[in-house]
Amino acid sequence: MVVFELNRIMLETLRYPSRRVNESELGLFSTFEKAYDMLQEDVAESKKDKEECERDGDSDEGYAFTLGYAINKMLLDVPYGRTVASRTYTRDGELNDENVWTDEKGEDLLFYGRPEEKIRFKTGDIVEVRMRGYAELSIVDAHPWTPKEVEKRNKELARDKKLEKKYGNAALALSLDSSDDRYLTHSLGLGNTHWHPACVDVFAPTKKVPAVLRRKLQAKLLEENFTFGYRLQVSELPFAKDPKVLDELLNGWERFIDEEYPGIETLVDHEKADNIKAQLGFSGEQARRFDRFYETCVRMVNEK
Repeated sequence: MVVFELNRIMLETLRYPSRRVNESELGLFSTFEKAYDMLQEDVAESKKDKEECERDGDSDEGYAFTLGYAINKMLLDVPYGRTVASRTYTRDGELNDENVWTDEKGEDLLFYGRPEEKIRFKTGDIVEVRMRGYAELSIVDAHPWTPKEVEKRNKELARDKKLEKKYGNAALALSLDSSDDRYLTHSLGLGNTHWHPACVDVFAPTKKVPAVLRRKLQAKLLEENFTFGYRLQVSELPFAKDPKVLDELLNGWERFIDEEYPGIETLVDHEKADNIKAQLGFSGEQARRFDRFYETCVRMVNEK
């Protein structure tokens, strides 16, 4: 037996890039349809209040501070939190995304890939990720695996004799489950800030992203690709040769030295200076700045 939990996801501030969120419980329902109808009623009321605030010149404390909604399909008579499936919606009541976690007996489901038409974001897109009690402005590195990618992966695993010897049928032993239906994203901060949010936790930004934050996030994607070996096709990223983005990239790398961040060892191990410069459109001054940074990294690693 299942029940449907409806929550409204509220923001504590409108200021990017990191906003604390709280979930306001709107009710428990016996059917999805009843939960959905209540969601739409709340959206309509929120929009009505917004219009009244705009007309009266008051501050909107409802619609503007709503990230979205969530309907969780949950099992009864089991420890709390066993969720069968989740759907999230935008603050306008439109479907954001859906994850199905288990069957109605609570058994995990295998993951055979997310259909391409259901993948909403691509590499380089700026998104808001609900994680650890915050909505973090982030940039997409990788989307969930498609059925073709999962099939290719499983065939490669099945041919791997070392894995077959260790695990038996490698393709089955290392099969993906529903928890693998996720994106790979990066937020701002020093070092490796990657996260693996479920699809339901990834939203389009609720307001315009300032250009400076957009460039910082684009630089973060480049930084993590070269520093931690995510192996993106950098040439396919339209901002990889943007001078302002490259300045932000160098700013981030130089902080590695200031903070003596351990990631400099990974950078030196994974990448060669000439390879990095070949993929980026550094100006003459930026190239010299990068050379100084890289030489310092090598020296610091060798001195350890």
